[in-house]
Amino acid sequence: GATPTSTAGSMTNLALNKPATASASCNANEGPEKAVNGSWTGGNSDKWCDNTSASKWWQVDLGGNFNVTQFVIRHAGAGGESTNSNTRDFTIQVSTDGVNWTTVVTVTGNTASTTTHNIAATSARYVRLNVTAPEQGAGGAARIYEVEVYGN
Repeated sequence: GATPTSTAGSMTNLALNKPATASASCNANEGPEKAVNGSWTGGNSDKWCDNTSASKWWQVDLGGNFNVTQFVIRHAGAGGESTNSNTRDFTIQVSTDGVNWTTVVTVTGNTASTTTHNIAATSARYVRLNVTAPEQGAGGAARIYEVEVYGN
């Protein structure tokens, strides 16, 4: 059971330091683990980046089923890069088995550097971010500095 906390909104980031995988990485120091390291202000290499895959995705294993209620995604601008590189179109999917996926968030036309997505409590062990339009313009690099997953 969860221990009540005195401060509202101090939920635990379930994705922090959990095993992450991705479609590809721009280079060895921009791997999927960078999006769950708890930091997004460590410079250009403090992100997951993919500029090669036709279908860009990033996924984390929470290590067990949790009732997930919120996702916070820190895009390029949150890490100090140009806001033109903020993820424009993406979906968030959840799964309890890593096989069957449910899309719980669909975003098009985003320009914000940090996006917060609240959903009705949904059981999930795996969370996947699918990037369908990685930048504001025609650029093709997905840049995700942090993915936070909240719930209980």
